[in-house]
Amino acid sequence: MTDTTDTVASGRLHLQRLQVEQLRRFRAPLVLADLEPGLTIVAGPNEAGKSTLVRAIRAAFFERHRSTAVDDLRPWGDSAAAPTVTLDYQLGGQPHRLVKSFLGKKRCHLSIGTRQLEGVEAEDHLAQQFGFSFALKGASRAEHWGIPGLLWVEQGTGQALDVGHARSHLHDALQGRAGDDPAAALAASGGDALLDQLRQQRGALLTATGKPRAALAEAMAQAEALQAELATLDAQVIGYRQQVDQLATLRQQQQADEAARPAEAAAAALAQAQQQQQALQADGQRLAEDQARLAQLARTRELLLAQLATQAEQQAAATQRAKDAATAAAALAAIDTDLAQARARWEAAQAGQRQAQAAARQARQQAAAADLQRAAQAAQAQAARLGEALQQALAAQQRLDALRQAPPGAPLSAGQVQALRTLERQARDAALRHQAVATRLQYRLAGGVALVLDRAGTTQPLQGDGEALLDGPATLQLPGLGTLTITPGGQDLPALAQAHERADEALRSALQRHGLPDLAAADARLAALADHQSQLALAEQALAIVAPQGLDALRSAAASAQATASQAHAALAAAGPLDANAPPPNAAQAEAALEAAQAAEQQAAAALAATQQQQAVARGRRDDAQRESDASNALLADPQRAERAAQAQQQLLATQAEQAALAAQLALAQARLQAARPDIVAQDIVRLQRSVQQLHTAQQQQREQVLLLENTLQQAGVQDLEERRELAAGALAQAQRRMAELQRRANALALLCERLEAQRAATLTRLQAPLQQRLQHYLPLLLPGARLQVADDLAPGTLTRPGDGGAPETAAVDALSFGAREQLGLISRFAYADLLQQAGRPTLLILDDALVHSDTGRLAQMKRVVFDAAQRHQLLLFTCHPELWRDMGVAVRQLP
Repeated sequence: MTDTTDTVASGRLHLQRLQVEQLRRFRAPLVLADLEPGLTIVAGPNEAGKSTLVRAIRAAFFERHRSTAVDDLRPWGDSAAAPTVTLDYQLGGQPHRLVKSFLGKKRCHLSIGTRQLEGVEAEDHLAQQFGFSFALKGASRAEHWGIPGLLWVEQGTGQALDVGHARSHLHDALQGRAGDDPAAALAASGGDALLDQLRQQRGALLTATGKPRAALAEAMAQAEALQAELATLDAQVIGYRQQVDQLATLRQQQQADEAARPAEAAAAALAQAQQQQQALQADGQRLAEDQARLAQLARTRELLLAQLATQAEQQAAATQRAKDAATAAAALAAIDTDLAQARARWEAAQAGQRQAQAAARQARQQAAAADLQRAAQAAQAQAARLGEALQQALAAQQRLDALRQAPPGAPLSAGQVQALRTLERQARDAALRHQAVATRLQYRLAGGVALVLDRAGTTQPLQGDGEALLDGPATLQLPGLGTLTITPGGQDLPALAQAHERADEALRSALQRHGLPDLAAADARLAALADHQSQLALAEQALAIVAPQGLDALRSAAASAQATASQAHAALAAAGPLDANAPPPNAAQAEAALEAAQAAEQQAAAALAATQQQQAVARGRRDDAQRESDASNALLADPQRAERAAQAQQQLLATQAEQAALAAQLALAQARLQAARPDIVAQDIVRLQRSVQQLHTAQQQQREQVLLLENTLQQAGVQDLEERRELAAGALAQAQRRMAELQRRANALALLCERLEAQRAATLTRLQAPLQQRLQHYLPLLLPGARLQVADDLAPGTLTRPGDGGAPETAAVDALSFGAREQLGLISRFAYADLLQQAGRPTLLILDDALVHSDTGRLAQMKRVVFDAAQRHQLLLFTCHPELWRDMGVAVRQLP
């Protein structure tokens, strides 16, 4: 498909800078400079002024600077404002600057390089250059917008595509591509005049749908009436003959059916098909049984192979086990010698241990009394410490109980406060929307002057400076002058007032449910609850510090410590007083000697135990190895072993042979069953059953029709109608000559119109080819395999695309969803822009909040389409969803 990257230089428009001032919300100058020659994305939230900028561009081109129908450009409350738009752009290699002011200061100035144009001359130049026109009176409308109206998409209108107002410009572009084709004039709007004249002459005799009218209709009606009368007479004459012939034919068919007996033949074929189906079912059952047998043979073969492999492994294992038994016997003999030496060393170590135990026992008795005294002192100190901790824990428990019994108020969670905050924000937003739409009455009164504002029976005095919002009819009383009745405009004002009231009521109800006067009280209660929870946590932490195991555990520990102290003092009293003059016991030396003796005994015992363990392990290994060797020899000595091996080998060969034969048999049976087509046999049974039923029904209907005709012929008679028929035929011939004369004229006019329309349609088809080509350049990026057909008015007509089952589906574009129509509308506009640019026309694409109804997948595909179009045209995209357009390769510009 031919691309249009190499375009005519004069059609490439580059809007470089946009400035608006005193225009709607932009009282101070707002400048968008350094606009990209391709894609520029301008983002901002709702009411940030995106649509205002689009309206400013439209006003700069479409509205006369002296127009009085542009009050919508004026900032609110500023009657002296002069909305001004300044556009700097490059076109045809020359710099252009357009400055247009409205209302307060009406001016239009266009500079093209060194050339200067003013007022109407500048506006007419723009209209001719860009392909649009001006309204003769009032504000500019869609029918005046031409090419820019086609390429500049307003918010919410992407799905609406009206090509009619730009059709002549598109025809000029297409006709320029068609060269000097003389038939191209028929496709342009000028070719419609000749067709209209011929259609008017044809319309004197025929309606728009080709039906006769006026004189032709009267002649045809008269001829039809005479023809009907003649036909009635003829029908009465030949009706009887036809019924006789029909009766004879039916009787012949009846006799033929009785001889052929088609119902019996169909019943016989049905029985044969049912027998064939039963036979195929039996074959299928046998096939399933053979398949089960084949699987069983495969399992048997695997078992036989495993059995033969096991016998070979047993022979190798017997040889290895004999070697292992001899090695284990030699190892056991060496360990027996080591065991005798280890037993002698252990007996000597036991004797030294007994001597050290006696000396240590005497030293311990002397140190026990000193230990009892120290233990009694430590127990007494522990009992005192735990008693003090118990008193601290009881005080902490009392404070915790007091906090738990005195909460600061009703329960209130952070989620509930957040819900109240959401309701408060919704009420505030509803109030702001209400205030934004309500009529603002601003007043500044001299001292001593007072007015009275009456709203729905409620009066309000107005003095000094102030402002009042009116959301319904109100009366302003002017003392000594009369009254003013103010009726706010806007169809959504009552709805916004109701929404405001509902939001306030929802907030009040939520606050009442929680017993709160306002949101500040809710925050205060939530803070008090949080502080109370913090104090509870601190009290619980203090209790946990002094009683980590709980108050009961601390009481138990204090009582246990007191009992331990009492026991220690009792034991000290029973042991008797210490002898202060006796030398201190040398318990450390005695214990050291005992430990050395015990270590030596333990080492000798460990060595003995290790040697005994080694002996037991070696004996066990020898016994195990000998048993395994004996078992292997006994298994090999079994006289039936060789016989079992031979039987297994023979059975394996037989199983393999049967398996191969059965596999071949199964392949043939499957092929035969597949060739017999059981599914087609089942269809034959259904078809033959229906045929038998239908044949019986047809025979019954035939008998009933014969009886009906016999009864009708018996009751009917033939009348002499020849004379009446001749008179009717003469009158009919005269009426037909008159009708033929008028019909020939109507046919000639209709044929001429048809030929001209066909020639025009053929020419239009040739002219539509470039547009169809550009549509197919973009469409596969959105809908692979789809084709969009262009209608006669150059608008997209029908969409053909692959269906779910693979078959193509065709539907009118108007029948598609809102999002799909918007996507196809943008693709069509890009195709128009390509053709206009090739014809040397300036092109600029503007999308205001487009594609907001596209799902994620379609939006990703449309991004590719938008990016591709931006390679050939400047494209300004305004959006309130910047996050959706960050992957377009250009920076997203935020409105201040």
